[in-house]
Amino acid sequence: MSDTKSDKYLWKFMVIAGLALLTDFIFENINHRFWLNDFKVYYSAAGALWDGTTVYGEAFGLSSGFYKYSPATLIFFIPHCLLPYSIASILHFFSLAAVMIYVPFVIRDILRDHYFARWIRQENLLFILAFICVLIHFVKELHLGNITVVLLLLLSLSLRSLLRSQPVRAGILFGIVVLAKPFFLILILPLIFRKQWKALGGFAATLVVTSLLPALLVGLNRDLQLHVEWYRAVFDHNANYPSHNSLMYMIQYYFDPGVPGFVQYLIIAAGALAYAALYYFNRKREREAMDNTLVSRASMTAEWFFLIAILPDLVKTDSEHFLSTLPVIMVLLVFLIQRKQWLPSILFVILIFFYGGNSTDLLGRDLSDFLFERALIGISNLLLIGYFIIVHFHYRPGISKPV
Repeated sequence: MSDTKSDKYLWKFMVIAGLALLTDFIFENINHRFWLNDFKVYYSAAGALWDGTTVYGEAFGLSSGFYKYSPATLIFFIPHCLLPYSIASILHFFSLAAVMIYVPFVIRDILRDHYFARWIRQENLLFILAFICVLIHFVKELHLGNITVVLLLLLSLSLRSLLRSQPVRAGILFGIVVLAKPFFLILILPLIFRKQWKALGGFAATLVVTSLLPALLVGLNRDLQLHVEWYRAVFDHNANYPSHNSLMYMIQYYFDPGVPGFVQYLIIAAGALAYAALYYFNRKREREAMDNTLVSRASMTAEWFFLIAILPDLVKTDSEHFLSTLPVIMVLLVFLIQRKQWLPSILFVILIFFYGGNSTDLLGRDLSDFLFERALIGISNLLLIGYFIIVHFHYRPGISKPV
């Protein structure tokens, strides 16, 4: 359980993170770059739903500013429409900043209570290093006003609820995430494989109930039409979006530019098979363990975080979505803090540089574009996940002594 008494000692992290995000807000405004183009899409599309005008297939703001989330997701943005955009955008920025500061606490609760049997004392160090590792992705998220970090929080809360024997709540939170971005549906695999039927029930009920919410505003027929338009928008985006860090792009860039589009679905299937293999070896270890409950919860944690982290490589999405690797990064940081060895730490720093260090402000436009075009964010993300899998099985952090 979260220890609020110990959380007060994390003020160093909260102050550093808060000042960093506040500084970003100030410089965004000084440089006239406080755009939040993604939030502008959500805000405008919510207004269109409220007014009964076109939601999908309409460019809001930029020429590429098409709304691609579910009709139900707009319900959460309609309250913003009661405010002028200038005020709503500031409110959205600081809401995202607050989530960015809070989400490591939820991940910490999961890792401390259900993954590592022996926890670290240097929590400030863990939080600050993790924040630095994903800071550039956080800055991109704030610049766009995207909600990836909110979805990461909901997925983390869903897992924490599951591990705390609150399956219905876990399913509800998971359902809200899938309504926003359907590709997170791959996380249904751990629920099915581990027979979390109550969570699946909560998930299914959430999809049904929330899908009907827009009908209260526009009527049932219009709600059904909006869902058809949403599905079409999702498939069109998947077909046309380049996504320079996906496995599909890597195959086209490094091997064959003419790879047919159906390979994208084979890649997703390969990701599901990779999960099945992870589950198989986890179950084998659970059967051999003396304390099956502890190992089972650690296994579920590893499987959930594995799928969240690998998803931006499997599908076509923006680079800031790689901040969903934050839980994997925190696992590796705890491992490195515990062991205090130079070689594993140097390897980690190199991978983090390519994963989270690509910024035009740090590297310049030419070098940044060079690294981006070669999909080094996506490649390093896969290597970080591989590092995590090695740590999970070979060193078994907190489950047994290193082997």
